[in-house]
Amino acid sequence: MNSLEMATGLRMPQARNMVAGPLNTALSAAWGGGWRLIAAASLLALSCAGTAQAQAQQAQRPVAVAAQGQEIVMAERSQLMLPVAGVPVRVLIDDPSVADVQILSANKRADVFVQGLQPGRTTVQVWSRGQQQPQRWPVRVVSDVHASLLTRQQPVQAQVDVSGGSAVVSGHSDTLVTHHNAAAVAAAGAAPDRIVDTSTVGPNQVVQVEVKVVEVSTSVLKEVGINWRGGRISHDAVTGKGPTNWQGGNSAGSAGVIGDGFSLLYSATNFGASLNLLQSNGMARVLAEPTLVALSGQSASFLAGGEIPVPAAGSLGTQNVEFKSYGIGLSVAPTVLSADRIALKIAPEASDLDYNNAIAVGDSLIPAIRTRRADTMVELADGESFVISGLVSRETTANVDKFPFLGDLPIIGTFFRNMKYEQKERELVIVVTPRLVRPIARGVALPLPGETQEQGDKAINGWSYFLLGPATGQGLPGFSR
Repeated sequence: MNSLEMATGLRMPQARNMVAGPLNTALSAAWGGGWRLIAAASLLALSCAGTAQAQAQQAQRPVAVAAQGQEIVMAERSQLMLPVAGVPVRVLIDDPSVADVQILSANKRADVFVQGLQPGRTTVQVWSRGQQQPQRWPVRVVSDVHASLLTRQQPVQAQVDVSGGSAVVSGHSDTLVTHHNAAAVAAAGAAPDRIVDTSTVGPNQVVQVEVKVVEVSTSVLKEVGINWRGGRISHDAVTGKGPTNWQGGNSAGSAGVIGDGFSLLYSATNFGASLNLLQSNGMARVLAEPTLVALSGQSASFLAGGEIPVPAAGSLGTQNVEFKSYGIGLSVAPTVLSADRIALKIAPEASDLDYNNAIAVGDSLIPAIRTRRADTMVELADGESFVISGLVSRETTANVDKFPFLGDLPIIGTFFRNMKYEQKERELVIVVTPRLVRPIARGVALPLPGETQEQGDKAINGWSYFLLGPATGQGLPGFSR
């Protein structure tokens, strides 16, 4: 038996005396070479099969990717193998209630197996053969929901640590949306009263809110054939999901031709142009046009009006005076959600004095206050506008036309006088546009209102002022017009 037969366990047949001499030698060499090829192929196949099986077993083992000293985050009821250097002989875990650790031996190889039990933190120490210092891995076990949120949330700089039923949110988030995601992860692993949030959100952004308060006379619009209700704003304009789309309409009736003529101009997409058209024709008037600037998350208010004294009873028979505000008021609270999304809470109010419902207090006549207010919160993109309408007020007046002296006679005076009741209906329309602004760099000189004017020829400056009037220039945004 030669070395090949000993390695393969196969015995090659020997050539008989069927052929002699050189022919016997050639046949024996060919026969032995064939068996050598078969044996080599068998060894190669066995080697490849063993390598593939070892690779499959290695792929099926859940091995932790964290190196020594790096924290391992695992879900409860999950398992993994620690990448131990050397042959482990002893293990130690600080908190056995958080995770369980065991040494699994297979042939001449040993692995360290870790299984998460409940949310918490612990440390695993492993001693290898021939080593005096242990290898350490901090282990953090999180709940299944917490682990799912950690894999789904967007990468942020804020850190969420959950341990023992408590959660700590630290670090920094660029936007409010990313901070909300980190807070949601903390809420999944701890009760609301056991969450400590020390993270920051920034930088603080400044929002400029442009508001236009317009009062539209709907009764006049109906007289000329324009249906204010017929004009509508698309759903996208209210929700801030798209550009503002304003469409006008005309009311049916005898004034249809006039209505069509106005609709031709009124159906423009520029809402500001529509308001200017109504204002120039006496159908609307701008009550206020404030521009407020506030930090994200803070509020700003505006009031254009006045205060009236109202007597109030005091203690021991004394009389006190309280002041009630009236006019055009506005309160806004913007919150920047991301680079192009703004959540805006706005509360406009319009009030005026009503002497028809006034009351007499002593020698004083205290008027009532008619108020129209709204309170809403919307989400818009930078520069988008939305409109609040539907705040309608109605006023009925009686006008008497009579013949002098004869109209005052009893009974027959009815034939000489005419009484006409007129009902005025006004609707308050509020247009709000938030914008993200940045402060101007230090040292930049800004022209004041009226400083930039058209300069004509100095020789005819007097005549141009007399003929054309004073020159006007472009104003700066944010200044009164």
